[in-house]
Amino acid sequence: MSILLAGSIVCTVTTVFLPKVAETLNIGAAPNRSWTPQPTITPTFTPSPTPTSSQTENLPPGLPTPLPGNWTFKPGDIAVNVNEGPVNMRRSPGYKNKPVSDRITLIPHGARVIILTGPAQADNLTWWYVDWNGKQGWVAEHRASGAPLLGKE
Repeated sequence: MSILLAGSIVCTVTTVFLPKVAETLNIGAAPNRSWTPQPTITPTFTPSPTPTSSQTENLPPGLPTPLPGNWTFKPGDIAVNVNEGPVNMRRSPGYKNKPVSDRITLIPHGARVIILTGPAQADNLTWWYVDWNGKQGWVAEHRASGAPLLGKE
């Protein structure tokens, strides 16, 4: 008989009192409530259509003189990383025999950059001096294989 009484008490406590305590303490799922995960918001970078005066006034000294001719980009253009992965932004044009410290950052796929100056030629590639999220450096227009890295927006 005592086992039956103890079982009744446990069932009553479990079904009547614990859900109310859980709801009060916001523990577990409360009746008529569901939890829906919130979407992850990824910030996007929207560069200005032309370089700002602070971007062009603060260009480091000693940049190569832009090469004359018809090129894919000109200063003020917006370019997009069309590579399937990130591309290197470098302190100087070229990639051969460079120390690891020459890489400033990786620009992710789909990121938009502002062309500040260029082009320059190094290691048989065309390089552009760009601004991405406040960082400035050199990015190759194509891979050594000829596959594009930067494309027109």
